[in-house]
Amino acid sequence: MKFLHGHVRQDDAANDLPPLKVVSLNFKDVEWERSYKAAMREGNLQQVRSAFLIGIALNTVFAPIDYFGLWANAELLSLLRLLGLNALLMVCFALSYMEYWRTRWPGLIMLAAVEVSAFQAFSNVYGGHPQPADTGFILMIFIIYSLFPLFYIQAVVSASTCTILFLAMTLPFAVGATETTQLVASSMLIISANVVGLFAARRLELLRRRAFARSVMIDQERNKVRDLLDRILPATVAQRLREGNGHTTERLPDVAVLFADLQDFTTLAASCEPEETLTLLSDVFEKFDALVVQHGVEKIKTIGDAYMVASGAPPGSTSNIRNIAALACDMIRAVEGMTRPDGTPLGIRIGISSGPIIAGVVGDSRFLYDLWGDPVNTASRMETTGESGRIQVTHDVVASLGDAYLFEPRGEIEIKGKGRMQTWWMTSAPEQDSQSAVAAE
Repeated sequence: MKFLHGHVRQDDAANDLPPLKVVSLNFKDVEWERSYKAAMREGNLQQVRSAFLIGIALNTVFAPIDYFGLWANAELLSLLRLLGLNALLMVCFALSYMEYWRTRWPGLIMLAAVEVSAFQAFSNVYGGHPQPADTGFILMIFIIYSLFPLFYIQAVVSASTCTILFLAMTLPFAVGATETTQLVASSMLIISANVVGLFAARRLELLRRRAFARSVMIDQERNKVRDLLDRILPATVAQRLREGNGHTTERLPDVAVLFADLQDFTTLAASCEPEETLTLLSDVFEKFDALVVQHGVEKIKTIGDAYMVASGAPPGSTSNIRNIAALACDMIRAVEGMTRPDGTPLGIRIGISSGPIIAGVVGDSRFLYDLWGDPVNTASRMETTGESGRIQVTHDVVASLGDAYLFEPRGEIEIKGKGRMQTWWMTSAPEQDSQSAVAAE
């Protein structure tokens, strides 16, 4: 119940995406922001490398354009672009494979952007074409904002730095050599490219963050479903269902089944407030759940105040009848000292049987893992015909446990659907408690 209550509260709190800061678009929650940046830096490494290769390819294309388009020093500048600038980009590409740069690649991208911008400005000035209206640099601006997977603020800082550097290198040479109207128009064109790129980068960053948040929340919901499935079904059965294996019904040759039931629970439920009854039942079953985990057996289900456990199921289980016997003794001890709401002692009846059974998942809606077979019915009858504080078992259980436990013959009793049966009361193991019995397995 604690598991369900906690996850319901989480569901109520996760109706909306985590809030973002208005200016930086960072998540307001520090942990969300840290997780997002870690995922982006690790997940975009391949895109970073692709961006470097695309940059090298574009430079190679622009080399002959420089050769035929520049007014001066065209041969030298095209050679510098083809060999020098491409070499720098190739170095950045190679550094991205070093462990140090795996999560620090934004520094490489920003460095590459500055290198290309500086070369473009130098090429324009030294090539006799100093005006700032340059299609190559405008392309660089859009690459920074869109192709490079930089965070929004990183993209703005990189593009702004490159723009300031480009204008600072070209404007002094353009003044006097270019008409003022053309100079202003060229500068405005570059500034406009930054504005358009800024809004595009902001929108892209917003979509990326929303997609990341939704992905994380979907994973969280998937994990909740996984956890819930593991609590409803045995782990091996749940795993098979997750893998798409719908075949979960099998015949198992030797399974021990235990039923435990609170003494006079019907009378208790009728005389107490519902909250008191459910609180008591929850306290008892939480203790039983902890003991089930401790002894390595499988809780099958609860039916009202009846608690059903099995060892040897599902397939692959390493527990056996000794685990069930040890669990039964510990369950008796677990309720010692517990009282009903009216102060009277609380007692339980326990019945155990063993033998071949059929096990599998029932239904597609509200499904559960269940057991069928004579040992299941017999174990239930051992519990219902038992006495408070005692463990009633069948001959198969006595034969399987041997001298590991003490048994007191009860004699023949009438069992519904089976007639008269010889049964025994099982007591603690001689000279050792139930914990020792588990260790002796």
